[in-house]
Parts: sequence; structure tokens; C-alpha cells
Amino acid sequence: MKMQYSSFEKGELFEKFVEDKLFKVTDYDLIHRTNSISQNETRYAEDTLKPDFKFRCKTTQQEFYVEAKFRSGFNAKDMIEVISYNQIERFKIIQKEENTPVYIAIGYGGVPDNPNYVSLIPLDELSYLELYDSYLRRFHIDKALVNSSQLNFSITPQESEERLKESINEQKARVEEDSVSRFKNKKFIVGFAIGLLLLSFFIFNVFKTPTEDTLKQKTTEYYSTIQSGNIDELENYINPYVNKWYSKSNVTFSEIKKQTQAYIKNHPESRVEIQWDTFKVTPLNDDYAVTYNMIYKLLKEDYGKDKIFHLKINAVWSNDLKLKSLYEEKI
Repeated sequence: MKMQYSSFEKGELFEKFVEDKLFKVTDYDLIHRTNSISQNETRYAEDTLKPDFKFRCKTTQQEFYVEAKFRSGFNAKDMIEVISYNQIERFKIIQKEENTPVYIAIGYGGVPDNPNYVSLIPLDELSYLELYDSYLRRFHIDKALVNSSQLNFSITPQESEERLKESINEQKARVEEDSVSRFKNKKFIVGFAIGLLLLSFFIFNVFKTPTEDTLKQKTTEYYSTIQSGNIDELENYINPYVNKWYSKSNVTFSEIKKQTQAYIKNHPESRVEIQWDTFKVTPLNDDYAVTYNMIYKLLKEDYGKDKIFHLKINAVWSNDLKLKSLYEEKI
């Protein structure tokens, strides 16, 4: 007979699984763990709003957060609700302010202390609040100790700049220590200059955020803002003056804001599923032309049934990452 657990018990059992099986004390130091439900009932701790764990890898000394989520199975839409909008936004702020990667560990199927499958998803890869099995499988890991090589820690632009400065300073120091005779060798001077230029170019290009990834993130945030109803935040994503907005031309942001408010009032529940394999970016003078296909759903529209549209989106983003044009084609 299968044991029945409350939602709180499921959460605590899976958290123990994550701590004891995936990030064992042999390889990871535990820096932080949020309070349990019973502890918060006595006195609520503010850091409960952080992800469940903060670990430090003993091999790399990299610190990172892990939020543990267990789900018994898929919902009626064959999806798993992974995280709430408020949580994902809060975790993004924490990741940015603390410069510390956040991962979501999702166990699903089976029992919470031994799920059938486990996925470990970097927060930056979490584009939707609900995920299909096909997406979860991309991040499957073994139900065993996580190797630090599986944690693809990114290096921030600030860190890359610091590393570049360190490398340049090291090069300068070596030059100063060399004898004057070396500098009489023109080949050495030319070689040193070229090497330093290549080093700067390499570090800059390795660690900078690719334009396509930046625009994917910006696109995701744009749709999340609309679906959350945060209309005032749209000014972070839309130019004050837009060339084309769906069927209209030469539209101001204030007009777009009013239209969006009216649209959400008439269609309060919607869902966007972008097909990221169709996402294409083309440089356009100082702007970026972006196209992608997506499935757009108006939930419970006709007699309680969803209305589904297959669309191709054509957008132009400015170099300061604001929409200058947006329209759709049915496919």
C-alpha cells in the first residue's frame, strides 16, 4: 500500500533526498538551509524567502543555491507546475544581487524520498512556470551525487573583466622583470602586443552574454510581465514610440499600454509557448530583427475550452533592448 504524505511532508522528504543524495557532505559544504514549516510557525525567518539550500562545492569553491521541488505527476495538460511567478522573480533578484547561481531540483513520479526522475535546471534556463516531460528530460540527472562538472557555473561580466585585468597586469609584470635586451628584439615586442590583444579578445568573447541569449531572456520576461498583469513594467520592454504594433502603425507606448490593459481585461488567462528552435536573430543596422514561432492559448474561452493559435512573431528590438516593432502571422 502506497503511503500518503501531506504536501509539507513531501517537500521535507524531497529536500532531505536532495541534501543527502545529490549534494553529499563529502563533496559539498552546506552554507544555508531554510527553516521548516514547524520552525517558521514558532518564529518566521526572513531567509525562508531564499531557495531551500545554499551549497559550496569543495572542489571548485563555487557557491550556489538549490530550490527543491517534488511533484507526484503531470497535470491534465501533461505538464508539471514547477514554480510560481513570485518565486522565480524573487530568485532572479537573489541570483543577480548575490552573484550566485540558482538551480531548481525537480523530482517527479514515485515517492519524494526516491522519485522516479530528477531534473536539475539552472534558473536562467527556466523559461516557463510549467514544463512538459520533453523539456524536463533535457536536464535529467542520476539519483546520486552530483558531479561538479554538471554544474555549468557561468562567470559574470564583472568577473571576466577582473580576470582580464589580472592577466594584463601579469603580462606587464613579466615584461618589467625581463632584461632591457629582450625589448630590443622587435619580434618579441610584436608577438607580445598581438598576444595581449588576442588574450583580451578571447576573454571578452568567452564571457560576454551572446546577443541571442539576451534577446531570448528579454522575450521571456516580456511575456511573463504581460501574463502577470504588471502593465506598468512594460515600459522596460517597449520603446516610447513603435513603428508597427500588430495591425497598427506609428503607435506610442501610452496607447499600447491602454490596449494591453483592455485586452487582459477581456482575456484574463492566457499562455505562451515559444518554440525556441525557431528563434532567429538578424542584425539590422543598430537594431535586431527577431522571428520565432509560438503557440498562444486563450484559456477557457469558448464554453470552457481553450482557444489555440499557432503564430509566427516578427519583432524588432532596439540596441537598448526595447521593442520598436511587433506583429504576428498565423501559421
